[in-house]
Amino acid sequence: MVFIMDEGSTFNGPLDKVWKLAQSETEHKHSFQKNVKTSMEGERPIMSFDAQTPNGGWVKQTLKMTMFPPVGFTLEYMDGDFVGSKLMQYYIPKGNKTGVTVVGEIVSKSLSPDMAKKMVLKNLETAFNEDQQNLKKL
Repeated sequence: MVFIMDEGSTFNGPLDKVWKLAQSETEHKHSFQKNVKTSMEGERPIMSFDAQTPNGGWVKQTLKMTMFPPVGFTLEYMDGDFVGSKLMQYYIPKGNKTGVTVVGEIVSKSLSPDMAKKMVLKNLETAFNEDQQNLKKL
């Protein structure tokens, strides 16, 4: 297991706009997620996708989201290489901007703790940058 903490990023948009993006099925997409499939388990979205590892391989990920509008959401990895991993993303309103923090524990069946942490942090950085661009479209 490896602890993840990614804090200090700020979206260029108020909390309501950031939350609207987080819930958008058309605008909230990320380039590192391939072959994405979504479904629902009650009120919880389930997402399966392939993600590229730092060494160029691919791992399957299936996660369950629990939404806590407008505070944030949790991700529980239910199947695939990261099964047992849990992340929490939460938002901090800052007027016309919104802070975002992600914390959690990552486990991987095939990646070393260092490689798993590197992959997750890189994906969080990519997701933040893409979300920053997608906010402009709303």
